[in-house]
Amino acid sequence: MDEGYVLVPSFFFVDPFGFSGIPFHIITKILSNPRTEVFFTFMARDIARFIQLPELEDTFNSLFGTDKWKAILASLQGWEREITLINLYREQLHEVANVKYSWPFRVCTSERMQTLYYLLHVTNNVKGHSIMKDIMFNQSVDGNFAYLGPKDIAARFQMKLFDINSIEELKKLLLERFKGRTIAYDRIQEEICIPWYSEPPYINTHYNQALKKLENEGKININRITSKTSRGLSGNDEITFPQSNPIAIDALSPTPKRVGKLKIHYKEYQRLDGSKEILVDKVNDGSIIKRFDKTPLPTRSTSVICPHFLELKWAYGCPFDCAWCYLKGTFRFLPTGTKPIIKDFIKIESHTRRFLEEVMTPEIFNTGEIADSLMGEGLITPFSKFIIPMFEEQNMHKVLFVTKSDNIKHLLQINPYNQAIISFSLNADEVARKWERGAPSVERRIEAGRKLSQADYEVRIRVDPIVAIPDWETHYANLIDQIFTYFTPSRITLGSLRGLQSTINGCRDTSWVQYLKENSNWGKKVDFKTRYEMYATIINQLKKSYDYSEVALCKETMAMWGRLGMNYRKIKCNCIW
Repeated sequence: MDEGYVLVPSFFFVDPFGFSGIPFHIITKILSNPRTEVFFTFMARDIARFIQLPELEDTFNSLFGTDKWKAILASLQGWEREITLINLYREQLHEVANVKYSWPFRVCTSERMQTLYYLLHVTNNVKGHSIMKDIMFNQSVDGNFAYLGPKDIAARFQMKLFDINSIEELKKLLLERFKGRTIAYDRIQEEICIPWYSEPPYINTHYNQALKKLENEGKININRITSKTSRGLSGNDEITFPQSNPIAIDALSPTPKRVGKLKIHYKEYQRLDGSKEILVDKVNDGSIIKRFDKTPLPTRSTSVICPHFLELKWAYGCPFDCAWCYLKGTFRFLPTGTKPIIKDFIKIESHTRRFLEEVMTPEIFNTGEIADSLMGEGLITPFSKFIIPMFEEQNMHKVLFVTKSDNIKHLLQINPYNQAIISFSLNADEVARKWERGAPSVERRIEAGRKLSQADYEVRIRVDPIVAIPDWETHYANLIDQIFTYFTPSRITLGSLRGLQSTINGCRDTSWVQYLKENSNWGKKVDFKTRYEMYATIINQLKKSYDYSEVALCKETMAMWGRLGMNYRKIKCNCIW
């Protein structure tokens, strides 16, 4: 590795004891030869054990080639921290060392299913990447790119690093990704692996199976150049994809089926009214269904009120670019940032059906806490047509969509929809134009709400965050009049501008931060007096002009509820019954 020496094509197995002695600049130098590959042991357990020690700060800066790991340490725990750390290392490999392909294999301890380390293969050669991925897949019992210890088989429903979609989902992916193109078989795998953070977890066998099924169904044409028989595809075999996707979009009515006995975890929760109840905490690993319980019960006047509700975490990220979006803080160290990521529908369905078949306490599933609920409407299988029919098979639980989108065409095609609630996030025009970039206009969102209300959907409204811009009284009065000109929402939840420090740190446009003057246990807020005036003005307008009183506050303090003469113990806000 001395200066002046040329590194010949080589395969390096970097197997450190612990995590020191392998600075990132050495890995970068090894990979500077495009024909060099590295098989690297990423010691996840040891890193997690010692990363909080201040005396090892320089060691971890050297390991990652950056100090971004500090923010991950401060903001994430457990599995999420583990995944984000290895993805940070992969991000460095791709963005700094300029490698094309990487893929991890998780290895657990023999005593229990706890991560010991990851084997990370890094290369610039797509063929080498494909071969190693095949090996990793075939060495895992459940095709999850992991060895989970002696309980490997029993753990097939535990959280996976990557979810394996069905061949049907791969068919849809291929038709969408390569529509209108003629492309060589090897190029398909090469292109689908980039960008690295969205590479799907399929291997060569899966691509062969999906393409041959599409050929048999008459949806693609294959010109076999390298392989002369129909047994398999390889090399320069040419696949011609149609310009339009031949897989029809229709309203899914999933056939009821028994799913594996995923474990439902229960916990005693104290409600805001003082009562206690045994409720679901999570389904299995909590990666799909988990109760939002980050806000402790209020104990003082500055405590923020937020009832604990269920999240259906079908996706994360958002296609819009609101300046103050808290996802910019939450996901600021993910390689994908706030880019929309859709999870495996098979896993979503199995976890959801498991809940619906067992739990007898009525719940509302919020699908919009870490994603825009309608961002999946452009999929071959729109999320609305996937999830609503599932909830329509019972009449106890409901699914809540929270959105700034006006893409409601699929919602209007679904019938029945008695178990669905649609909630639109709205703001004053002046505020939306300045800070809610990429989102449809307020007028278009209200029109979408009108159409759904006329179709007898339950439509809720969130006016959040209210910002004390000049002449805010007029701007928000106009918004309320605009809403009620077209329809009457079932309830309205009001929230004022607020910002967690992680959100402020993760935003590029911080012009809105000037309005934050006061601290709370949910970040910084507009000063109490101004917040009170904004809430009181809107609530009075609703009462006097429209005789409307179905109003609640979002992430607001106990003192504010009291000052407005509202009883937080009887809260009926956006995310609950």
